[in-house]
Amino acid sequence: MNTDVTKFDNNIYQIDVHMEGKPQRMSCYYIDSSDPILIEVGPSNSFPYLISALESLGIQDIKRTAITHLHLDHVGGIGHLNEKYKDNFVYVHELGLKHLPNPERLWRAVSEVYTEEWLKKNWGEIKPVHLDNIKSLNHGSDIKLESNRNLKALYSPGHAKHHYSFYDEFSGTLFMGDTLGLIYPHGDFVQPNLPPPDFDKEILFKTLDSFEKLEINQLAIAHFGVHKNARELIKDAKESIENWILFIRNIENLSNDDASNELLKWLIRNYESLGIDNETIKNYIGNGNFVMQIEGIRNYLRKRS
Repeated sequence: MNTDVTKFDNNIYQIDVHMEGKPQRMSCYYIDSSDPILIEVGPSNSFPYLISALESLGIQDIKRTAITHLHLDHVGGIGHLNEKYKDNFVYVHELGLKHLPNPERLWRAVSEVYTEEWLKKNWGEIKPVHLDNIKSLNHGSDIKLESNRNLKALYSPGHAKHHYSFYDEFSGTLFMGDTLGLIYPHGDFVQPNLPPPDFDKEILFKTLDSFEKLEINQLAIAHFGVHKNARELIKDAKESIENWILFIRNIENLSNDDASNELLKWLIRNYESLGIDNETIKNYIGNGNFVMQIEGIRNYLRKRS
């Protein structure tokens, strides 16, 4: 089995697709069942890693894919997947019906944040998906895996208005996409991921509160991996988000760039005070877009003022 693949109980496979050419940055998941499904595809440039991992498992065809949301690091490779596997169809929020067949607007919107040059180099261009290959999700709908096993689609806004999570009650696994935040190698804490234009604390906390009512054995997140201590991580995520918002409120007179630098220095001090090792701090800090976090929080505060 490919070293980028990790097998968990109940035939759940975690696939490291080396986003931006780095290990342990983006997880996709494959549930092997009588009616299997791939969850997330990653960005276009990660597609070769995804295919190599799937083929190492003996998988030569993908019939169904579920995407948590329409950010390009999650959905960017879907057109490549459908080009290779002609019969594949994708479950996604209804906005996917609009954007995936004609992804130019989606590309332009993301280019405004990252620049087109950065996107092409690091994530790669998105290819269109035929409308007939797209199935829009509804909250609470079941995707059949086995006669006694379903994947339940749960609408989970707060990070993005087009975000779904997927709950496998049989295994107690919640596939969360970006709803929780970021957990990088060697870390057991959550770093918030609060991008514009959709981040909204009240909506996100309502989503997280609803998750706490589920019987969860493990969380499977996009950035990165499978984690067993679900309740603690959800609590940690909420506390971190509250602290970040309070910090940004107190530096409201700074530009986004200067505020980003202050947030970065504050985070490093906090992580060091918690005794977190330098390698882990580097992983968390080096893989964050902090200007985007400032913009997301300030956009939220403007909407709520």
